Amino acid sequence: MKAQKFSFYSIFAMLMFLGFSLTSCDDDDDKPKPVETNTVVDIALSSQDFSILVAALTKADLVSTLNGNGPFTVFAPTNTAFTDLFATMEGVSGIDDLSAEALTPILLSHVVAGDVRSSALTNGAVPTLNTGKSIVVDISNGVVIDGDVTVTGADKVADNGVVHIVNKVISPENYEEPNTVVDIALGNDDFSILVEALTKADLVSTLSGTGPFTVFAPNNAAFETLFATMDGVSGIADLSAEALTPILLSHVVSGNVLAADLANGTVPTLNTNKKLFVDISAGVVIDGDVNVTDADVLGDNGVIHIVDKVISAQNYTIVDIAVRNPDFSILVEALAKVELVSTLQGEGPFTVFAPTNTAFEALFAALEGVSGIADLSKEALTPILLSHVVAGNVMSTDLSSGSVPTLNDGKSIRVDVGDGVKIDYGITVTAADISASNGVVHVIDKVISASNATSVVDIAAGNMEFSILVEALTKAELVETLQGEGPFTVFAPNNAAFEALFATLDGVTGIADLSKETLTPILLSHVVAGKVMSTDLTNGEVQTLNTAKKIAVDISHGVVIDGDVNVITADLDADNGVVHVVGKVIMP
Repeated sequence: MKAQKFSFYSIFAMLMFLGFSLTSCDDDDDKPKPVETNTVVDIALSSQDFSILVAALTKADLVSTLNGNGPFTVFAPTNTAFTDLFATMEGVSGIDDLSAEALTPILLSHVVAGDVRSSALTNGAVPTLNTGKSIVVDISNGVVIDGDVTVTGADKVADNGVVHIVNKVISPENYEEPNTVVDIALGNDDFSILVEALTKADLVSTLSGTGPFTVFAPNNAAFETLFATMDGVSGIADLSAEALTPILLSHVVSGNVLAADLANGTVPTLNTNKKLFVDISAGVVIDGDVNVTDADVLGDNGVIHIVDKVISAQNYTIVDIAVRNPDFSILVEALAKVELVSTLQGEGPFTVFAPTNTAFEALFAALEGVSGIADLSKEALTPILLSHVVAGNVMSTDLSSGSVPTLNDGKSIRVDVGDGVKIDYGITVTAADISASNGVVHVIDKVISASNATSVVDIAAGNMEFSILVEALTKAELVETLQGEGPFTVFAPNNAAFEALFATLDGVTGIADLSKETLTPILLSHVVAGKVMSTDLTNGEVQTLNTAKKIAVDISHGVVIDGDVNVITADLDADNGVVHVVGKVIMP
């Protein structure tokens, strides 16, 4: 009986203990267990390489936002990315130096709404949580953000989105895709050969630089035409980088030169041994035969002009310049006839005053029985042509008024640089400073005479500004007189002076309305015996060839005749005297 009683109490005690134990377990189950999370913030917290990013998110009070439901796509900059940013900011060495207000738009520019895995990214702009800021994604070669921010680690999956690691801090400013001269070429299939050439010559980075550059860009057809002229060359692959580089650099000019800013003359290129010869007479032509077919394609770092031919890397001689310009075809024919081509292809240097075809045609019209070069002998042509050539490389800025010897030993040209450049009084330089490898070419509108004989009448006859004076001298039969030995000093009224006189005379519109008897005393009132240069003039009266007329000279302020007739150009030297141009007709 005792044994059974013990057993009952023992069982009762064990049940009580068990009940107590079960109650204690139930109490433990009632306590909440911590939930493990893996938000985009947690991913950042899990790596020391994001410690600066975490500090920034904390300071900007964005941790709770990015711990939210999302989903978010975060482009997470590493510590190195932040350190690189700080190095570019004056007075900033860490997050402590930036305010929450400054940090917030930067950080939000790294966050896109939604869970966007790298495989779902496409080229284009994507809005961020920084309102107004979109990132530009380029997946052409990996994943690149805003042109230079590279995704170095993709698809770190979180509970509330995904993290992509980037090597640079994204700017809160909207990114503008570059549009350099290279980008323009890359974006046009008709420049594919040019792009291939630039790549092979390692010039892409150069022309993607700040510049500015002006590029005369040959299209594919231009390159194919070039290849057709070269033995064994069918494409860029057949040319070395060393061969391509000078050719390509010959197409590039420093500066942003629009078509409207181009002028006749030579322009240096990035090929230091090459200058372009630009002619804008009819469109824009380079080196005589390279046409600009489309101008002013603007880029961020310059401008492109499309050309229809590849420009040679070779500089041209004076003869090459003439040969490549159809307006010098008669000059080239003349040089060939007198066997001066090889001379002017020599080292020189030479300065050539080159007459145009129109200038030669005017000469032929003045010569009886001459309609072209074929009608002139080598002996007649040689002194004429040599009268257009001066030894040395004389640019227009180096010219000064005076006499300059030519390669024709018996001829010196008279140069006047007052209003433009005039040769032998009536010949105008219409385009200057066309540089060649062996000198320079200045284009002129009249053929230079091989003779040095120049009378005061010749000076007038050679200048269209004196056409009315020449007409008057002819009508008054004074031409032969003023072609005589003299010497004479002529105060020569220009056309404007005569026209002003006609306006004051009733019924007179030109020389035809005036008689010889009326004209003679007027004209002789402009002529003084002797060769009186402007420096020899003094205040006082001077007798003219009109015996009834003396002119009053005043040199107090320039040279003034009879109180109101101003000398506007002085000392045009002639063999038989001197001409001073006046702006009003002197009355007898």
